[in-house]
Amino acid sequence: MARRISAAATIPVVALALISSLSTVAAAQAAATSRSARPVATTTQLQNQRTMSDRLRRQIEQMRARPEGSRLPPADSFTVGPRAITPTTPVTGSVAIAEGSLDVSGHLDGSAYVIDGDIVVHSGGVISGDAVSIGGRVLLDGGRIDGERLTLSAPATEAIRAQAVPPLTTWQSIKLVLGWFAVLAIIGLGVLIFAEPNMDGVVEAMEESFSRAFWFGLLGEIMALPVLALLVVGLVLTLLGILLVPFAVVAYCIALAGLLALGFLAVARLTGSFWSRRDARSTTTPRSANLRALFVGLVLYMGLWMLAAIFTWQPMAGAILRGVALAVSWVAVTVGLGAAMLSRAGTRRLAARSRGTGPARRPAPEDLAWQTPTPVTGVTAARRPAATAVKEIP
Repeated sequence: MARRISAAATIPVVALALISSLSTVAAAQAAATSRSARPVATTTQLQNQRTMSDRLRRQIEQMRARPEGSRLPPADSFTVGPRAITPTTPVTGSVAIAEGSLDVSGHLDGSAYVIDGDIVVHSGGVISGDAVSIGGRVLLDGGRIDGERLTLSAPATEAIRAQAVPPLTTWQSIKLVLGWFAVLAIIGLGVLIFAEPNMDGVVEAMEESFSRAFWFGLLGEIMALPVLALLVVGLVLTLLGILLVPFAVVAYCIALAGLLALGFLAVARLTGSFWSRRDARSTTTPRSANLRALFVGLVLYMGLWMLAAIFTWQPMAGAILRGVALAVSWVAVTVGLGAAMLSRAGTRRLAARSRGTGPARRPAPEDLAWQTPTPVTGVTAARRPAATAVKEIP
């Protein structure tokens, strides 16, 4: 009986021992887990703090570049978080705080600068310099500010947000060039369908004098804005013209853009015609030949931009190629604009055709054989003899 009691008493003791040992092991594992997880949390906090510091540094430098923030100290002078100046800890020199408030109850021998926070001067507190708060307030709670009080109510994150535009990637640059090529090809196809005689007139103006078209186009580019200004001033001087100013500006811009597009497409067609000359024995129509020449010219000009887009990943080579493409395109646009202006958008050739001032048709040889001078002093012109039938004698 005693053995059963002792055995029954031993079982709870063993169970309690097992429970205590298991709890000890669990506590040890939890402690180990917490110790292993603590460095990760610390590393994450340090990364967040470093990212915040970089953001604040850029924000402070952007604010210092503006006129209202010219008096701010450098970014290295700022500390993050609230700060208090007590009577037992006076401060000599300026204090700069970001994302926090400054409570002054002691003596600050300098200026106070706070970004996204308030400056509160309590009773007994003195700021011998200026108190500047950007995105906060400057409050006097019984204290004194000897210098200037400046408060900008707009939050700094909204008042100054000058994020740099990321540069285009290589694929984005290629897509941009392909998009412009598609737009110019569609416009060129429309011009060939609906206004091919006008493009022919612009091409003929370039063929007559390339240098004259270039200098005339350069003059047109220089005088584009002055002419628009004179147009606006002329309309403003009249009572009814004031109402037409918006429409006149829009019409002027559309006309200028049309001349630039027509001129550049004409230059592209003329350039493509040298690389895709039509064979004399070819059966293609003139319109199809002009379309092929236009397409080849656009490929040549846009090919320069495509080459520059491919080398976007290389800054030096990409910049050089973009400069070359820009210079060639500018010359083409300038020459095209000059030719369009000289030919009056191609209408000068059409007007010459309608008046019949073009080259006269050469008469047939049989007409020249019977042509005589105009009768002078009574001499009559000879008449062409009529054909008579000859009767044969049997």
